[in-house]
Amino acid sequence: MVNANNPSHYKLIIGGLFVTLFGIYVKQFIEHSTIVDLIGWALTFIGAFISIAGVLRVLKD
Repeated sequence: MVNANNPSHYKLIIGGLFVTLFGIYVKQFIEHSTIVDLIGWALTFIGAFISIAGVLRVLKD
């Protein structure tokens, strides 16, 4: 049985936060165009889903 203190859960959350922050960086600081904004939004949502999955994994255990 895996417990909630497993470091892999928290690595997943931190990884998701980094992906989210990179998506925000892409949206805000790189030249604004439709494709760059879409990539930034996609990275932001993917990172958020990764972080939420990590939180749910902690809550499950």
